[in-house]
Amino acid sequence: MDIKRFNDFISFSKVKEDNRNYDINSFLDTVKDRMGRLPATDLLDFVSEYGFASFNTDMIVTPMEKQEHSDYFVVGAFLGFGNTAVSIEKSIGMFYSEEQIGMKFFPICEGASGDLIIYSLEEQSFGKVYYWSHDSAIGGDTFLIAESFDDFIGRIEARKEEKDDREVVGVKYSPRLLKLINEKRMKDGLPPLVQ
Repeated sequence: MDIKRFNDFISFSKVKEDNRNYDINSFLDTVKDRMGRLPATDLLDFVSEYGFASFNTDMIVTPMEKQEHSDYFVVGAFLGFGNTAVSIEKSIGMFYSEEQIGMKFFPICEGASGDLIIYSLEEQSFGKVYYWSHDSAIGGDTFLIAESFDDFIGRIEARKEEKDDREVVGVKYSPRLLKLINEKRMKDGLPPLVQ
C-alpha cells in the first residue's frame, strides 16, 4: 500500500489526540457482533495510523464503474477510532440501516458533503470499496470504486485544475463611459483603463 506518497498532503486534526484512550478492541468486538466480521488487518492498521487525517488539497478517486454525472468522487477526511462526529463508530451508528446503507460495511472516509466511502463486509463483496451517495435512491446509492482497500489507495490522486476554455471577449467602451469608469477608478486608487 503506497499511502506514504500522500504524507505531504495530509494533516491530522486534534480529534486524533482527543481519542487516544478510546477502547478500540471493545469497539471492534461490537462491529464483529453487529456486522458478522471485521475488515482485513491492513485497513485496521491504516485507521490506527491515519484516522482523523485530512488532505490539505482536493483529492479524488476514479471509480471502477463510470458514473453518469462525474468521472470521479471526492475523497474527504479519513475516519478514525473514537466516539466523535467524524468517527467510524458514529458513522456506523448513523448510517447502518435499511433506510440508509443497507449493506454491512466499515466506513473509511468521508466523500462529498454527507457521503461516505465504505469497505464492504458482505460475504459476496467482502473487501471491495464503494462510494455511498446520500442523495441517490436506495438500491442505487453505492458505486464500486475499487476491488480492494489497496486498490482504493492506489486510485486516489490530487484533483487537477480544470482548464477554462471560455473565450475572452474584448469590451469597447464609449468615450463618455470610459471617462466615468476612470474617474471612479482614480477615486479608488486604481490605474485608468485604456482602449
